[in-house]
Amino acid sequence: MKRSLVVLVLSVAAACDAGPKVLVRAEIDGQPVADLPVRLLPYDRQAILDSLASERDEPEPRIPQELLQGLSAVQAEEARLRQSGDTALRRVSAERQSLLMRIDTVRKARAKWLEEIREPYEEAARDRAGGSGEPSDTTDAAGRAEIAADEGRWWLVARYVLPETVLEWEMPVTLRGDSAVVTLSRKNAKAEPMLP
Repeated sequence: MKRSLVVLVLSVAAACDAGPKVLVRAEIDGQPVADLPVRLLPYDRQAILDSLASERDEPEPRIPQELLQGLSAVQAEEARLRQSGDTALRRVSAERQSLLMRIDTVRKARAKWLEEIREPYEEAARDRAGGSGEPSDTTDAAGRAEIAADEGRWWLVARYVLPETVLEWEMPVTLRGDSAVVTLSRKNAKAEPMLP
């Protein structure tokens, strides 16, 4: 009798564990990323934003890549000059401040744009979710998370803040009867500088 009870308990435990999952492995520069919140969305956030932008005839404000590249170059030059004690440091610092002001103007315009579309975005997200939830998990000390989800198309989203960079992931995942493994790394992240 005891043996059949053990088999029954193991069978029930296996049944509860059945079903597709998204197995997440997060690492940055060879090190596991712990405590990273990871969510599965039943819709593509960027597609909703693009759709709302086309309806408004006003694109989502984005920081031009040349501004970000210019800022990166100026910051590197500023660090080099600071070490050498060069007198050109003031000129480079002023150039950095000018770039930061231009970037901040775009960031404020984007924040205003996002606030203006918040309600239509939330409505579109609810419509596309069709009653599906947003399952989530947080990575453990080994940088791993496991999210149970129904079969179908999902978008895995996560955001990790480093001292000078913000890494964001928004990756499509299709579940069909089995688990899918997704690796989050610097290589497949969208990276933006962490701005003051």
